[in-house]
Amino acid sequence: MNYTAPLPPQDPFATEALRLEAVTVSAYFDDLLDHAITANHPHLDTLIVVTAHDDRRTQQVCAKHGCICVPTDLLKKNGRQFNKGAAINAGFNRFQYNGWRVHLDADILLPDNARRLLFNHTHLERDCIYGCDRIDVVGRSEIEAVRTHRQHNWGFLVYPTHRAPITARYVDGLHGYVPIGFFQLWHASKQSMYPFTLGSAAHDDVCFATLWPAGKRRHLPQLICHHMVTEKDAIFGNNWEGRKQKRLT
Repeated sequence: MNYTAPLPPQDPFATEALRLEAVTVSAYFDDLLDHAITANHPHLDTLIVVTAHDDRRTQQVCAKHGCICVPTDLLKKNGRQFNKGAAINAGFNRFQYNGWRVHLDADILLPDNARRLLFNHTHLERDCIYGCDRIDVVGRSEIEAVRTHRQHNWGFLVYPTHRAPITARYVDGLHGYVPIGFFQLWHASKQSMYPFTLGSAAHDDVCFATLWPAGKRRHLPQLICHHMVTEKDAIFGNNWEGRKQKRLT
């Protein structure tokens, strides 16, 4: 009788090392989400969208693109108007793989070569959380224009493809650099619950990022996202308690 030694158990973190999944909260951001999914979905193995039970438009956008849609009442948790952190946790329950995970805002466009940049041109360390820069693009014409632009030239130059400046990074005197909520990338092996302290989009993302020590919070200079804005000179933070800006026309 021939004896075949059993195969050693597979390490799911190794076999799924090139998996990339995203969770996005969209509460009545369906107009921008439609553009975001079109740009971002090709880079992702799974896209999870968390929304309100009565936000039918967002649910229809998810159905159009084949995303995982998670309706929840957690957006109103603790009597808040926009408990984003609690909603993000509802999305965490739907991750499919043991690879890399990213939280993206519903109004963020990844660049055209985002996946290649992350897996071919970046040494990602599993015990770190990563952030990147963003540029505001205002109105439908600018949004549609940047989706056809390339951020790399001659294979080694990274440059903005839009005339607007890179927006500010979050660096404070207590924590130093903190990757904030529009783009936060981490590995499944370091998964933690998302905080839901103040019940808005203004603070919980900082609490989540600072679960990693300062030396493990990294900036990705090779990746520049586009932040979709529907009106010029929008008030800073006007959507932290739920959507206030006008719809895309």
